[in-house]
Amino acid sequence: MPNLMVKHDGAIGDCGYTIPALNALKEAYQYIYQSCTNRGLTALQDTGLIDKFIVKPKGFREWKEWEQRAWLVSETAEIDFDRVINFHGVVPGKYLFHLKDRQSQQSQADKIANAKGINFFDEMSRRAETPEAIGQRPITRHLHHERIWLRNFRLSYGIPDNAYIIGWHFAGSGPIKWYPHFDKVMQKGIMRMYDDVYVVALGDTEGKMDWDSKYHHGRYINFRGTFRQAYILTSIMDLLIAPETSVYVFAQAYTTPKILLATHTDGTHITCGTETIILYPECDCAPCYNIVWDCTKHPDGDYPLCIGSIRPETIIKAIESKMIPFDTEESLGVGALDHRNPKSSISPSL
Repeated sequence: MPNLMVKHDGAIGDCGYTIPALNALKEAYQYIYQSCTNRGLTALQDTGLIDKFIVKPKGFREWKEWEQRAWLVSETAEIDFDRVINFHGVVPGKYLFHLKDRQSQQSQADKIANAKGINFFDEMSRRAETPEAIGQRPITRHLHHERIWLRNFRLSYGIPDNAYIIGWHFAGSGPIKWYPHFDKVMQKGIMRMYDDVYVVALGDTEGKMDWDSKYHHGRYINFRGTFRQAYILTSIMDLLIAPETSVYVFAQAYTTPKILLATHTDGTHITCGTETIILYPECDCAPCYNIVWDCTKHPDGDYPLCIGSIRPETIIKAIESKMIPFDTEESLGVGALDHRNPKSSISPSL
């Protein structure tokens, strides 16, 4: 069988879009190598999809062109590959734009029309020429020790079997992905209304609520683990709430119920299946399809207008619509926890 070289310097979420294609390519190639930054390693290690990573050193982009070429030649000299697939530019620069991009000067209406009906997973599959991957979820294997860790997660954190676990992903690639009213939704809302709800905070420490572990009698857990652990943990949750960012992208592997806080896109581009409620900002500037750090501030606080205009009561209503009593037969269907229902639809990927 031939060998394949994949080139992709994209962010962690962008690497997630390639998984359906990589699943299909794995059937056709003996070895798959990937040239990437450390973000690619973080995203795809332990998935079983990449046999060897060629990770570019920090500051590689600032090197002179001849230095970059020399390093790549030296690192790949002993590697034999028959085909190269370059995933660069499939999404950023075509559907999402940095301020430096010429296309970022297009009107909001043009950007919306440009991205309408586009699924980012499928676009990567088209670049890879794997039509059989179109419409597929980004499913990856769970290692043996990960399956054990997932089964013991509730016991490890003192979460009762009949408790409802909500995962909330805080951090993203900019303030438009950091929801500012979390305390109103959870601290003063859901966790006071329902004493059987546990909240597991995912993402980088920046942007997380730094609540004491005893808050709400230990029902708030500031999870500090790897990116890999964070996204596979969503497979045993009852609900995931997240902005348009990496954990949400990888969590599309599972039918876990989800609420997406969409800001710079309409959210459909990164969503698989029908288990997700997409909530939109109440402002005219969204979706903008820009990757930005500095944008219009909300009049009530030092946070972006878009993410701040998703009202807490809207999220609370969406959460309650997803909360199905565990003592009903329906609770053992799509997104059910594996330890509650051994025949759950997520069990084949575990």
